[in-house]
Amino acid sequence: MSQTDFVMDPKMTMGPVALRVKEYESTIKFYTEDLGLRIVRQDENISELAPANSPQTLVTLVHDPDAKIPSHNSAGLYHFAILLPSRADLAKAYLALGKAGLAFDGYADHIVSEALYLTDPEGNGIEIYADKPRSAWGLDADGTPQMGTYPLDIDSLLLEVEDRANDELEAINDAVIGHVHLKVTEIRQSTNFYHYRLGLDLMNYWDSAAFLSAGGYHHHVGINTWESSLGPTVEEGRVGLEYFTICVPDPLIARELCSRLGGATQDESIFHDPDGIKFEIKAHTRD
Repeated sequence: MSQTDFVMDPKMTMGPVALRVKEYESTIKFYTEDLGLRIVRQDENISELAPANSPQTLVTLVHDPDAKIPSHNSAGLYHFAILLPSRADLAKAYLALGKAGLAFDGYADHIVSEALYLTDPEGNGIEIYADKPRSAWGLDADGTPQMGTYPLDIDSLLLEVEDRANDELEAINDAVIGHVHLKVTEIRQSTNFYHYRLGLDLMNYWDSAAFLSAGGYHHHVGINTWESSLGPTVEEGRVGLEYFTICVPDPLIARELCSRLGGATQDESIFHDPDGIKFEIKAHTRD
C-alpha cells in the first residue's frame, strides 16, 4: 500500500467500546457493582454504561445468548483501556477494586503511563491506567515516546491516597476510553491500514506489535500478533469486541474519513479493518 498524505486530526479521541456478551447477568454485575459504572441507557438487549459522575458512555454491552466463543488465537480484542485523570485516581481505583474482591491480572509501568490489568467475566481484557505528564515521557531521537513494560511501584502509588480505609473510594471516576489494543493476524498489514488508511501516526513498531496515535499521544490503537499470528479473522456473532469508536472533532473530517474508507459520506459509520474488527467513526467533541 502506498503512502498517503492524509493525517488524522490531532484532536482525535477514542469513544466507547461495545462488547457482545453471552452471560449478561454476571457481566452487568461486574461493570456496575465491581467497577462502579452506571446504566445510562438500556434497551431490550443493549446497555450503555458510564462513570457515576459523567454522562459519557464508556462501555456498551450487547446481550446475545447465542454468541459464539472465539478461538484463543483469533483476531479481536486484546484489551480496552480506561484512562483516569490522575495518578491519585489510579491509586483509588486500585484500592476500590481490591475491596470489591477483584483479582488483578497484573500491574505495569509503561514509562508513559502506569496501569492495572484485569479481565471481565466474558474474558475481555481491561487496562485501567493513568498517564504520566508528557514532560516526564522519555523520547527517542526522532521524538517518539519511549514505551516498555516494567514493574509498577505500588507502594509509591498508594502514597497518593491519604485515607486508604475510605469505603467510598470509586474505581472509575471521570474516566474516558484512552486506547484499544487489538489482536491481529499480520502485523504489517494492520499497521499499514491504521497508518495509511486512517492516518494515525506510527509511534512504535516492533516485530510483533505496533502503536499508533494522533496528536503525539503514546497510542490510541495498539496491535499485536502475540497470540493471533496467522490465526482466524473475526467471525460475526462471537463473544468479545463488537466495535470500538474513533471520534473526530469536525463533521467534515468524519465525512472525509468515511469517504476514504469507502463508505457513505455520513457523520457516523461502521467499518472493518483487514481482520474484520469493526470500528465506528463519529463526529464528536468531548465536553
